[in-house]
Amino acid sequence: MTKRIGSTKWVVLFAVVSAFLLVMAFRDNLGLNRSANAQDGAAAGAKKTQEGNPEKEEKSAALSKFMRQKLHASNQILEGLCTEDLTMVQEGAKVMTRMSHEERWRVSSDMMYRRYSNEFIAAVDELEKDAEANDLNKASLAWVNVTMKCLKCHEWVRNTVIAEK
Repeated sequence: MTKRIGSTKWVVLFAVVSAFLLVMAFRDNLGLNRSANAQDGAAAGAKKTQEGNPEKEEKSAALSKFMRQKLHASNQILEGLCTEDLTMVQEGAKVMTRMSHEERWRVSSDMMYRRYSNEFIAAVDELEKDAEANDLNKASLAWVNVTMKCLKCHEWVRNTVIAEK
């Protein structure tokens, strides 16, 4: 007699695979296809262009640390979904919500950036609400939406904000 996987597990599996495929599709834009050495080289190149401007170097380092914290919260959410620990998902979503209200979050005052930022915040709020309702299916799909909002905003920032600097 074989054991069947419940529909909830299929939805979670679909959400996790979808998130993975989205990350893979945007890996060039995210800098994920570079080795650690290449990333160090890119960081060194960026630092070289900022040499002589300690304020820019400090801002860049602070923003990088801030984004790593956001990435940690993302990992917490994904782990919570994979292990069906919706409390962990809620905690990660709360961290992201809190971070989105910090000044460091705003890398631009552009109308498009504000739109992307607001869409991201709404998607995280939906994720938190679904996790609080203990609905793994909805939380999994909400996570895919949050991931897409992240990726689209990062793509826009790289292609617009950073290109202007």
